[in-house]
Amino acid sequence: MARTRIFFTTDVHGSTKVFIKFLNTPKVYNAKVIIMGGDLCGKSIIPIFRVRDNLWEAAFLGKTQVINNHNALEKLKEKIADVGAYYYVTTREEWSDLKEDQVKLKEIMKLLMRKRTKEWMNLCEERLGGKDVKVFISPGNDDPYEIDDILKSTYENIITGDERIENIDGKHQLFIFGKSNKTPWNCPRDLEESELSQKIQNFVEEIEEHNTFIFAIHVPPICSGLDAAPKLDKNLRPIMGPGGSPVMYHCGSTAVREAIEKYQPMASLHGHIHESRGVYQIGRTLCFNPGSEYAEGILRGVLLEIENGRVRDYLFTQG
Repeated sequence: MARTRIFFTTDVHGSTKVFIKFLNTPKVYNAKVIIMGGDLCGKSIIPIFRVRDNLWEAAFLGKTQVINNHNALEKLKEKIADVGAYYYVTTREEWSDLKEDQVKLKEIMKLLMRKRTKEWMNLCEERLGGKDVKVFISPGNDDPYEIDDILKSTYENIITGDERIENIDGKHQLFIFGKSNKTPWNCPRDLEESELSQKIQNFVEEIEEHNTFIFAIHVPPICSGLDAAPKLDKNLRPIMGPGGSPVMYHCGSTAVREAIEKYQPMASLHGHIHESRGVYQIGRTLCFNPGSEYAEGILRGVLLEIENGRVRDYLFTQG
């Protein structure tokens, strides 16, 4: 029986450069299945101020950028998108008012998220629609529900959305779940552990052959080494230990670990914690977190070779 090669990545957080690299992975790695495991949207807006006709200014990457023609303006927009931020052309007066009106600023942020998500889906269809590759794209806990209606495709090989069970290659299936346990930021898709457990159980108990399944659950299992992150104080700043290093703690999900221990899928794919790249075994299940360096334009991923309900080989990638 032929092996199936899968490429998995996650936590691109608005970086168009990284998303384009993801679309290139069928060609670069000869992957027949590619999975984007959540946290599609960016986290910040960079204002570009109109000074006068054909003159703009922006503070970007620690420097004041002065732009005096439309070509340079488009290049700046591209650079901002590449690091995962959103650009917003405005005036200093309007921006000052927006900073005082957080409700309106959040609405603008959601509009920008929807716009980029739509651009990405159009690009995905243009490059991979109808091709001999299966594409799975899921939101993560950071992503607002307002993008869900944008995550759709007219092509059968491009499968999008959260909370799904999908066929991979006729022999193996994929459980996609973008929710997370509670985080300090109260993200849109954060749930209590009891809710996570019930939702996962409702899906997975319908599965007859767990040994031919792969989990793609955004949050990693607790105490796996895939979930180590800096501990934060009440102001969401890292707590520093002796010697100036951040204090780390395990922030993964107990519900996800319990589900893996109980159902023993062949593999479990995670993200969420950018600095915890690695692999961890729970029973027969190999659990992976490729990590994330989206702001640097680096695509981090893991390649899996699966066959007959087993992971035959794997390789972490970056580029």
